[in-house]
Amino acid sequence: MLNKTSLAIKYLLFVFNLIIFFSGILLFSVGLSICNVYNHYEQFLTEHYFTAPSILIVVGIVVLTVSFFGCCGTLKENNCMMLTFGFLLAICFLMEIVGGLTGFILLEKTHFVVTSKLHETMMFYNKTTHITHIWDRLQTTLHCCGAEKLEDWYPILDNKLPMSCCGSYDGAIDHQNCTASEPTIFLQPCYESLSKIVNDNASVLSGVTIGIAFLQILGIVLSCSLSKSIRNRYNLI
Repeated sequence: MLNKTSLAIKYLLFVFNLIIFFSGILLFSVGLSICNVYNHYEQFLTEHYFTAPSILIVVGIVVLTVSFFGCCGTLKENNCMMLTFGFLLAICFLMEIVGGLTGFILLEKTHFVVTSKLHETMMFYNKTTHITHIWDRLQTTLHCCGAEKLEDWYPILDNKLPMSCCGSYDGAIDHQNCTASEPTIFLQPCYESLSKIVNDNASVLSGVTIGIAFLQILGIVLSCSLSKSIRNRYNLI
């Protein structure tokens, strides 16, 4: 029979496992949501931006499994299961730290990556249907024009602007004209709008991941404490 302190740890760990279970759902949901956002702008990002949210999705699934394992070990007062639970939780902790730090590192590179990709892809505007559609959607949705300034389009489109640079029109250049003097012209450069979206999501990813990671330290401590209590009980028998 466990003493009162060990019983308190046992039930506290059981409640904590429920928290871990819901944190796993949160990790999975955040990772999936950010992947979905980044997928809309994948032509303007590198594959590294999909690494951190992918880690979150995997860790979320693992955490859900580990929390169930922890609940079983807690209720059965199984020393081996508690040690395994603590070990798996430690692995999840390390993976979450890696994912969180990756998000912070990418924050520093976003401006360069986004600007480079925007300049690279806009060269194919009106040459590739896919790129033309993506740029029109980007400018219409984010209310922006050009990579760093609207004049970026001039050498590419013979001193003209795409119709998607003007708020009242959609699509590429046709019989209508979009000029810098239009009252509905989008003046904000696309790198600013897109960088903000990418960085906002990277910040959420890093904050959620590292926050939950440090919460799991408590789970590791509690599982080790309960394991020690169970082991001491058997040593006394």
